[in-house]
Amino acid sequence: MTPSPTIRFDRRKYGDELLVDACAIGDIPGFITGPTRPHRLTFYEIALVTSGAGRLDLDGVALPFARGRALLTTPGETRRWHLAPDAGDRFDGLLVFFEAEFFNAFFGDTRFVENLPLVAAAAPRRSLAAAPQAFDELVALAGDMRDELRCVRGDSSHALRAQAYRLLVSMQRLDRGLAASPADASRALARRFTALVEERFALAEAVGDYAGRLHVTPRYLNQCVQAALGRTASEVILARRMLEARRLLLYTPLGVGAIGERLNFGDASYFVRAFKRHAGETPLAFRRRGA
Repeated sequence: MTPSPTIRFDRRKYGDELLVDACAIGDIPGFITGPTRPHRLTFYEIALVTSGAGRLDLDGVALPFARGRALLTTPGETRRWHLAPDAGDRFDGLLVFFEAEFFNAFFGDTRFVENLPLVAAAAPRRSLAAAPQAFDELVALAGDMRDELRCVRGDSSHALRAQAYRLLVSMQRLDRGLAASPADASRALARRFTALVEERFALAEAVGDYAGRLHVTPRYLNQCVQAALGRTASEVILARRMLEARRLLLYTPLGVGAIGERLNFGDASYFVRAFKRHAGETPLAFRRRGA
């Protein structure tokens, strides 16, 4: 199985290092004129679709898109664009790219952007339908960023950071469940928890194990995580394990038993049952559908 190619951010496209970019899809010759190969980005991408339709597959999760849809993808996700053959209009829109460091270094928080509710949300919640006026405002913001980049100045990084942050928050507000802001203490604990999950998800530890490492009770941890992320702590852990399972099924030749063993599901039958409850189909059916 051929590894998915990885596309890296061009930090010096504008001369001095700049960790953000914005452009129209039409500015990129030959950009997504048909089905793409599975690929990964090392950076975040916001896509605002102004014409065309189809679907974007993110680690096997299908996200339909059409005009008025705003999508956010995160680094490391395996993506594949599919254009609807009968859509009529050419696929177009505006794209904004940025690296996590663009925000994290400025705010002095190594996981500032990763812990924004929109960024931390599961893939389906990062595909957002906007009313015409709200969508036009998003497009205007991205357009202002593109204009700023046409004539980069000494303070452009600050202007672009403010615009990109406003764009993220405006998208987040399209989902009322994401827009609710928890108290700072809850949000800080949820950040530490998600960072720990990223390190330890394959170990199949329980919420109580994470709570012990964070020096809080399981009940308090769950309350804070649910307030910040809209999901229970156990749901966050399971979602990360299942994301890894989907990636291994789609992009490696590992068998179902080997994947279950790598993710500490105990045995293959338990992994199959857990995967089916989570994804609605067996691991092999998911692999065949994504092939």
